[in-house]
Amino acid sequence: MCGAKTAMFDFDTPTHREESDAEKYAKRQKLFGTDEVYPMWVADMEFRTAPAIIEALQARVAHGVFGYSESDEELAHIAHSWCQKRYDIDIPASHFRSSPSIMTSMSAAIEALSVKGEGVTTMVPVYAPFMESVTSQHRTLYTVELSLIDGAYHIDWEALERALAQSKLFLLCNPHNPVGRVWRIEELARMAQLCETHEVTIISDDAHADIVRSSHRYLSMATVAPLRTVTLWGVGKGFNLSGLGATLYASHNSALVEAIDEVFHARHVVRGTMMGFLALKTAYTEGLAWLEAANSYIDTNIAYACHTIDTQCAPLKAIAPEGTYLVWIDCRGLGLSDAALKDFFVHDVGIGLSQGRFFGAGGRGFMRMNVAVPRAQLREVLTQLSNALKKN
Repeated sequence: MCGAKTAMFDFDTPTHREESDAEKYAKRQKLFGTDEVYPMWVADMEFRTAPAIIEALQARVAHGVFGYSESDEELAHIAHSWCQKRYDIDIPASHFRSSPSIMTSMSAAIEALSVKGEGVTTMVPVYAPFMESVTSQHRTLYTVELSLIDGAYHIDWEALERALAQSKLFLLCNPHNPVGRVWRIEELARMAQLCETHEVTIISDDAHADIVRSSHRYLSMATVAPLRTVTLWGVGKGFNLSGLGATLYASHNSALVEAIDEVFHARHVVRGTMMGFLALKTAYTEGLAWLEAANSYIDTNIAYACHTIDTQCAPLKAIAPEGTYLVWIDCRGLGLSDAALKDFFVHDVGIGLSQGRFFGAGGRGFMRMNVAVPRAQLREVLTQLSNALKKN
């Protein structure tokens, strides 16, 4: 079945992005001191997006006019339909808003729904801009370190309650970047209960909602705490469209949406571009078969990467992600400092990864590897890793 899905689309042909202004390639010299590394750090894919999306964008380019554009009611209804059918979320279409990025939405939500000095809680290790968006707006950041037990991450419930008792907002990541957890219904329900008890509003970054292992199911906090949650989605991760600025925020609670709207208006935030709006609509109406094929291909890549790391790359250990295409690698067995660990991967292995230390407490000694790449390239990289470890 996996082969049948992926055979319809080409995920194996290299895309040669070096001259395309791709961030992961353009910043190699700055971040790694050399261009001679294969970049596996930024969370985007080395795959061409769905053919239907490419065709729609090409047709719009052929039109030749690129004046001001506006998201419309059709976009909101399409987003509502996607969320209802795919996630069982029935947020009214009138409560959906477009946004140029998920972090723009998160930052605006923090500004709209809290004041300076108030507490904001998140669970770490987590995507670094979560923490930056809190401290840069002079809120008090509370971090709760996830516990790694027998190769899987778990919530420290006592620590979470202590933090939420001092907070106005809770920043949730689901699926969680970088550790790959897809939170289960009982976990979401317990988080929601704590937030209800302490009157905390939830801002849930669900950017990776469309990239989940076939053995797991994404469930949204919006279905558990509908009036207390603002959810942030987009087509960037699932359809490899992050460069087009096509994301959404929505809530069952219209007051939360309107509060964020006020910040967008006051800051003159442009909600997106004509290409982003078109890409989002096309992804959600014509892209499902491609997305399913991409997930199937990524499932196989992740299984291969984790097995290879665990069996051929001792003392490294792979944390198999339930969602995302990011493999969180425990490198603490090497006994290297973070700087030495980075140098090992850059100079001995020839790959550029995300350093765990940037994801907050519990990230030191870890590296994040993006495996949404052609399989031949993944095999080559893992062979280089295995060989480099044998030499050391």
